[in-house]
Amino acid sequence: MCGFSREEALGKTWQELTPEEFHPASLRAVEEITTRGEITPYEKQYFRKDGSRWWGLFAARRLGDGVVEFVLDVTGRREAEDALRASEEHRKVLIGELNHRVKNTLAVVQSIASQTLGNASTVEEARAAFGSRLINLAKAHDILTRESWSGAPLAEVVADTINPHGENRFRVDGPHLQLAPSAALAIAMALQELSTNAAKYGALSSDAGQVDIVWRLDGDDRRLNLTWTESDGPPVEPPKRKGFGSRLIERALAQELGGKVRVAYEPSGVVCTIDAPVPQRRDVLGGNG
Repeated sequence: MCGFSREEALGKTWQELTPEEFHPASLRAVEEITTRGEITPYEKQYFRKDGSRWWGLFAARRLGDGVVEFVLDVTGRREAEDALRASEEHRKVLIGELNHRVKNTLAVVQSIASQTLGNASTVEEARAAFGSRLINLAKAHDILTRESWSGAPLAEVVADTINPHGENRFRVDGPHLQLAPSAALAIAMALQELSTNAAKYGALSSDAGQVDIVWRLDGDDRRLNLTWTESDGPPVEPPKRKGFGSRLIERALAQELGGKVRVAYEPSGVVCTIDAPVPQRRDVLGGNG
């Protein structure tokens, strides 16, 4: 148990061989052996020859003029119990995180439903728009799930957005940038909304249409500048009123990123610009999990 050979142990006391980790019960043990002749078993740590620690179950009883001490190595059991407690704590953390994410997701779904139904002209239009936005939300969650909700690279968020429409319709360029989960979800939802609108009314609705998605980091304060630019599609006219999609892109995205988002309806195509600060850690954008 202590790592000493027989030759090293002979002639030495137990305390010399293995200085024990202080335990409050040690003080009680001295009193117990003196007053009633035995010690109630208790567990405490000891040191091995190499300095490592181990757990021992200690007990003692007075026998004649001497004392018989009993020590059982229970390190394995203690480690198993510690692992079980750690696993239980981990399970509680996971459940708490899951509850947090479910509540956030339901809040997003509630907002999508409220805004979509409140702005639709017909039941059919509301059903189609609501279903499309739920699919977009699910796709955004897929990206984060693949990354175990630690965040997602901006390039991967963009790639998942353009994949259904054909990569040959897009020009994508920008440095590596790791997004925090909340920022990845917000940008993914915004890009999905832009691509859906482009497929219905903009550049992606015609065979010749193109979309440029370009981002860079600007200035000493390192700000993200991302631009979505449509071209060679049908002429674009500003909508008479802003729907949920526009508000999602301009307001919700700007609030989540702590920056500015602008959607311009140029005759040549829709242009969306995102300007947001990058946190101190250079490869991460967005801080709310």
